[in-house]
Amino acid sequence: MPSPSFPFPQRHVRRGLALVAGAVLSGTPVRALDAQPRAAAPQSEVRQLVTFLFLPGRFADAMAIYESKLKPIYADVAPLQRFRAYREAESPEPLDLVVVSSYAGMTGMDLANEALRRPNAAGQTAMSFYGALSAMTQTHHDQFVEMLPALSDTATEAATLTVFEYIRVAPGKRAQYERGLRTEVRPFERANGLYQWSETGRMLVSDGWDYLRIFGIASLGDWHRYTRDARQPGSPFAADTLVAARKTIILRREGRLSVR
Repeated sequence: MPSPSFPFPQRHVRRGLALVAGAVLSGTPVRALDAQPRAAAPQSEVRQLVTFLFLPGRFADAMAIYESKLKPIYADVAPLQRFRAYREAESPEPLDLVVVSSYAGMTGMDLANEALRRPNAAGQTAMSFYGALSAMTQTHHDQFVEMLPALSDTATEAATLTVFEYIRVAPGKRAQYERGLRTEVRPFERANGLYQWSETGRMLVSDGWDYLRIFGIASLGDWHRYTRDARQPGSPFAADTLVAARKTIILRREGRLSVR
């Protein structure tokens, strides 16, 4: 997916073009003459999450563009590590589709964007198809998250449902929150079989959230059991005392759009 923004809603098009033009005209920052080149640091996995609410009656049309037009393009984009799509199962906010693309850092996104701007064999680009999607879209928003391997399991495709839990922690408590996840919460979750797998990431771009926890579960009943066991006496969810707010969305994977 193009990042950092899509060409919709229409009211954002001119502003987005202006930002792009400004970036091009500014050129590459001038490096000090005595600066030494730095060795490239290992790139952690970064995911772009784009949530769509389509106009009434346009969901099938949008899915057809993704499946028949965009998926083949993404399959040829080497910097793209993985592409997944999800539909709503249960959500406190209206949404139709969440698409998640994974890269080796935001540098990987830059490289992928270059590839997405190049025409395919038919002379078409991903950007042209996103222009068509813009006419079908009521709202959308982009978020970026850097995944934390030390706080994550290896995700599998077996889970029936995927839970996105957005977390906002109290100011100045991020280190304490991550330590609580590592030493208390995750060991308790695994020992009690509260999910099939989980992943945790720090938000890089978001509307006020600090972390995203992702869970693979088999059913809505499993999520109910998770929330119930998390509140039982003696539960080590001490990190919850550091949580200022949370938002939970439950999704179903849309397998026909998967790439890699």
